[in-house]
Amino acid sequence: MHKTTKQMSNAADNVAQGESRMTVAVVNEQAAHATVRFLESARIYRLPRTSPDYAASLRSLQVAAGAGAAVYVRLAAPNTEIIVSARAA
Repeated sequence: MHKTTKQMSNAADNVAQGESRMTVAVVNEQAAHATVRFLESARIYRLPRTSPDYAASLRSLQVAAGAGAAVYVRLAAPNTEIIVSARAA
């Protein structure tokens, strides 16, 4: 299946915005944060409860985990495991 020009453009825009497309494997809610594992990485990522988008991001991650789907993830900095936000891909 070939991607359309619009799909490729959207993917390029997301990368330019500092987002990565990752497939959610597991989400576990804890006291101070939610831990998230993605199929594409061996790291354990954290979504802090203090994140302004915590509720919406957690919901997106949980739905994606249940469906084995991907999300767009924005990290606090390159090479960190702190998630700032996540949204459906």
